[in-house]
Amino acid sequence: MDPAPAPHQAPTVIGITGVPAPPKLQIDKFADGGIVCLRLSGTIDEAFEGKKLAETIKAQTLILDLGDIRKVSSFGIREWVDFINGVGKHSERIVLVECAPKIVDQFNMVANFSGTGRVYSFYAPYHCDYCDKDDRVLYQIDRDFEVIKSMKPPQRPCTQCGEMQYFNEDPITFFSYLAGQEKFDLDPDVAAFLSSKLSYAVSDSARKLRIDKIIEGRTTFVRLGGDLEKTFPREKLAEGMEGVVIVDVAGIGKIEPAGAAEWRGFLQMVTPGAEALYLTGVPPAFLDKLTRPEDLGPKAQVLSFTLPYTCATCSTTAGQLIDVDDHFDVLKFATPPDMKCPDCKSPMVCAAPEGLLTHLPSLPRPTITGDFKKLVAELRARKVQIKKMATTVAEAAAQQKGGSVWMAFTAAAATVVLAGGAFFIYQSFIANPGKKGPGRGKLSGASAEVRPEWVGSDAALASYCKDDAGGGMVCVGVSGLSPSSDDGVDEAGDGALDAIAGAVAARIEDPAWRTRVGNLYAQARQAKLAAADKDPRSAQARREVRDALRAVAKTLRATSGGAVPAAPSGRYWEEFDDGTENKQYIGFASYTLQPAEVKRLVDGYKTPTEVLGAKAMTVFPQLAWRYPELSRGAVLVSVDKGALRDLGLAPSYVVLEVGGRDVADATAFAQLANEEMTRLKLAGGTLAIEVQAGDGDPKSFAAPIKSDKVDTGGRDTGGRDTGGRDTGGRTGTGNVNVWDRYGGGGSGGREDPTQ
Repeated sequence: MDPAPAPHQAPTVIGITGVPAPPKLQIDKFADGGIVCLRLSGTIDEAFEGKKLAETIKAQTLILDLGDIRKVSSFGIREWVDFINGVGKHSERIVLVECAPKIVDQFNMVANFSGTGRVYSFYAPYHCDYCDKDDRVLYQIDRDFEVIKSMKPPQRPCTQCGEMQYFNEDPITFFSYLAGQEKFDLDPDVAAFLSSKLSYAVSDSARKLRIDKIIEGRTTFVRLGGDLEKTFPREKLAEGMEGVVIVDVAGIGKIEPAGAAEWRGFLQMVTPGAEALYLTGVPPAFLDKLTRPEDLGPKAQVLSFTLPYTCATCSTTAGQLIDVDDHFDVLKFATPPDMKCPDCKSPMVCAAPEGLLTHLPSLPRPTITGDFKKLVAELRARKVQIKKMATTVAEAAAQQKGGSVWMAFTAAAATVVLAGGAFFIYQSFIANPGKKGPGRGKLSGASAEVRPEWVGSDAALASYCKDDAGGGMVCVGVSGLSPSSDDGVDEAGDGALDAIAGAVAARIEDPAWRTRVGNLYAQARQAKLAAADKDPRSAQARREVRDALRAVAKTLRATSGGAVPAAPSGRYWEEFDDGTENKQYIGFASYTLQPAEVKRLVDGYKTPTEVLGAKAMTVFPQLAWRYPELSRGAVLVSVDKGALRDLGLAPSYVVLEVGGRDVADATAFAQLANEEMTRLKLAGGTLAIEVQAGDGDPKSFAAPIKSDKVDTGGRDTGGRDTGGRDTGGRTGTGNVNVWDRYGGGGSGGREDPTQ
């Protein structure tokens, strides 16, 4: 007897030729732990049995892929609403991805079409008149939120002919539902499931590594989620690890070569101090790349891993967790164990590639007990429950006593991805403030009995911003260890201003700005913060961070046009006793910006000014991380034909002076440059511009400009010919190649100041 069709499949239809016609709606199911993904393709009509399908779905997170839906009939709408309401009762959260334009239309017309679900990504229709090509462009709520809210989709190059395509719908109608949805980020485990296991498009920020850590007795449990890349904080994570270490890597997504190298380095650092080291929940890619004997070393053992299995009965492909100890006698023959479908209990077939299976015999048999297995299962099942931060001295003292300690932090808590690189605001949220960072000692006093509500982290040198009502924001800075409360609060204020600059940078989407401005300071900022975080006692590292923060604050105030408040809206400090006569302090400061102030800042730093064939933007405050002496100027973002290119200037140069006069911002640069060129064309002389190009001292560029006024004898009426003398005192004839002066070796030797 043929097996009955799965509940969510439409009845088979026999065509005239006797061959079964393809179903109008194809549904594929993928699962991994508490995450279930349904991929729907075709037409949703009366044959779609929504209620029956909903009864078969139970998930913590249900992902609905609606990218291949071609049509939704009127009867199909009713069935769909029944389905979305039904699964809402059996799923903690619902995420809709890659929604087709037909689905977006239903969001706009049918109440409750998305149920309790949230739309993460959707396709927008574009058309090219030049080659008559229609395209679909994927938008994501975390990456493209501002465009969605503005309802002004930009044009884009055609994928076929290269001409500009336009958005092929009425944007106000198309985005009406989506613009009302709040911005959200995918959970790390969901992002890893989508990007690594199903190859969906997921933004870089959603894949950033998240680390949850539990310390219970002599056991340390670490849960990782996100992509494994070069920013993996191996030293910070390995610090202080001892006893029995369990690392849950189930949430690891893509593995970059640099990330794999950092992981191996982490294991090498942990191995000497660990009594035992175990990996659990190992996904297939991790199993294939990072669990060879040479990767695991002398102590690491794999407790469990997942392999993909497929059920032909209910069309489900699911990752099945395999216990190495329970199935060791089968695994040693490179054979996957038999598994049954968790939904219909039918036998499943392993879908893992042969190359992965041949690796299984190399896994050692774990040396564990049944009680230890229960402990691992209990730790994996725990949710992150970060304790409430102490708000009084008494609470902090009470929290120092006993119990397990939760620590959760992100390797890149606030990230702005730039062309060619990324910069990071490192934040660490510690659940037990009674156990302060290295060298703090015990909390012994504070400027207020109750810690202010705006304090969200007490991690040294943390800085962060939170959106406020209507587009405003509140930004907070935390100092490092300081000798006095005033020093701590002052440094925290500078940190909060740096956070404001970072939040402004995150709102600037112009690729030219990101490439020519953002990349100038990204690496310097990250390196200085990492050095201070690695060794809080290093006077040099702390001084470099303090000086950079002070310079950022100075530049922000000088270039913001008064958009930044004159003083913090909140101040607070805490005192610590490390057992010596000298007390140490951590300061906190917050700034509150109104929506109009935020807009003014973003507009001021992103708006280019055209001058002499080039475009320039006002110097951005965080450039002070690389150039602490910089507090003014204009950054060249493009240099086309004109006097500035003839002079030898290039994009990413920071213009400091024109003709000996200081450049305050982009507007001032345009005014000074135009005035100087007008003067020189009348009187003749030397055009001299000083810039910051790369590291080191500022550099001067100069070239003679001949007067446009010529007397009857052909003599230049602008006065004495400079003979090509540049500002450095070098004399020549005609235009001087200034690159010879600075090691450029001619026109082919132009340096790249972004490096």
